[in-house]
This record gives sequence, C-alpha cells and structure tokens, in this order.
Amino acid sequence: NGLLGTTIDLIGGSSLMWRYHHQVSHHIHCNDSDMDEDVFSSYPLLRMDPRLPKKWFHNYQHLYMWLAFPFMQLAFEFGDLKGVMDRRTAGASLHGATASEYAILFAGKLVHWGGLVLPLALGASAATVAGAVACYIFTQGIVLASLFAVSHNIDSTKDPAWLETSQLRDDWAVQQLVTSANWGKWIGCFFTGGLNLQIEHHLFPAISFMHYPRIHKIVKEEAAKRNIPYAHYDTLPQILAKYCKFMRDAGQAPAPPGNTFPPNGGIGEMRGPASVNSLSPVPSMN
Repeated sequence: NGLLGTTIDLIGGSSLMWRYHHQVSHHIHCNDSDMDEDVFSSYPLLRMDPRLPKKWFHNYQHLYMWLAFPFMQLAFEFGDLKGVMDRRTAGASLHGATASEYAILFAGKLVHWGGLVLPLALGASAATVAGAVACYIFTQGIVLASLFAVSHNIDSTKDPAWLETSQLRDDWAVQQLVTSANWGKWIGCFFTGGLNLQIEHHLFPAISFMHYPRIHKIVKEEAAKRNIPYAHYDTLPQILAKYCKFMRDAGQAPAPPGNTFPPNGGIGEMRGPASVNSLSPVPSMN
C-alpha cells in the first residue's frame, strides 16, 4: 500500500503531504472549521463555509469558482512545497515525517514535470507542449474539484443544527456521517476508488473500497435507527447541483459576528441557536 501510495507523487501530488492534509487534518476532523483544512485552505478566494468571514466577492463565488477550479492541481503542488518548507500543512504539523519521505516528494516533482516537458526533447514544439500541459492540469483540477468538493459541501453536511453541537464532536463516527455525502453506487465506486461513497470511505478507510456498496446498506440502516442524517444521491449531477447551490448560499450568507474566524473549536461550541437539548439523543456508533 505504501508503494502504491507513492504513485500520487508521479501525477503532481505528494503521498507525504496528502497523508497529513487528508488523513490527519481532514479525516479526523471533518468539517471542523478549526482543524479541517479543507474548510479554510481555499479562503479567501472561496468561502466554503458560512462560519468563515465574508468578503464582498463571495456573493459571486458560485460563478467564478469554475474559473478557479482548473488551477486546483497547481494549488496543491505549490501547497506541497510550502508545506515542506513550513514543516506543516494548514491543518496539521508534519510530526514523524522521515527524510526518505521528503526525498520522495522532491523526486516525484522532478519526475512529474520532467515527464510533462519530455516531448520537447523529442521534437514537439513549445506551443504544443504548453497546450497539452495546460489541458492536463486544467482537466485534473476540474475533476478533482467536482469529485472532492461535493462530498462535504452541501446543505446537509454543514447544517448548523448539527455542526454546533457537542454531540458531533464527542462521537467521531456520527461526525463522519453527518458531514459527508454519497452519490452513485457500483459504477461510481469503481471509477473513483470508492470516493463517491464518502461516508463509508470516512468510516472504513482501511477496508477495500469494492466492499463499500454493500457496507453502505448497513450504515444507512444503522443511521436510520439512530435518527442520524444519511445523505445519498443517485448520480454525480444531482449532488453537483446541490454543491453549486450550497456555494451560492454560503457565499451570500451574512457575515458571522464580528466578521472574524470562528473561535478555537469549530465544532461543538454551541454558537447560535442550535442546542443539544433541541435534538433527539444520538446513541454512540461505537
């Protein structure tokens, strides 16, 4: 698994930075505005959560985000290099990272970009190579944004009636359920490596994704027994439409008090009208 994981280094990513960014910051603290860097790493360009401060241009983010998404892959690459220099990602410090892992990161960048410009040495024109590289980067960025952003950024996954309760912070499994959303089933699972079934991906990251469609039935049943929201859409276009609506609403939502970042503890701080007492008790999923 470790060896296969390094293949992300060959396509412009970093197995090292992805582990800290995705597995440490995001998977453990999903949609926590204090700990999950996916909530705030794109700010101020995009306001992915109405708990974040508001800028005037956020009112139009649902329109211009499609001009920003093609550059998402480049943002990841520069973020990897900055993270190495800072010895941390936006949401986690690189405690435990080894010298060999740093070496793999830099070697991966060299191989990746070397492969992209190699056609120049084989006689291709600079214009042809530049056009091909741009298409590659832009396509990768749009695909990444379309597949990843929809999983945690719709109304149901950022419902303040759940996000602002200590129940969510106190039960990791409930947090993964409430802050994630699924789309599709077997076909989507095959082509995305199980990322379409994001709830199961978060709950069971060590289980082969090919089992997720069957596990999904069990998780959905258990969530219903406990009165816990379980968001599932039949197709990618359906959840993508929900995501676009959420981005419009999040961008146009009123500024938070003082128009500042939330205080430490982005989940369970009991800000606003939500109250634990207003919700039905949620039994532990453990």
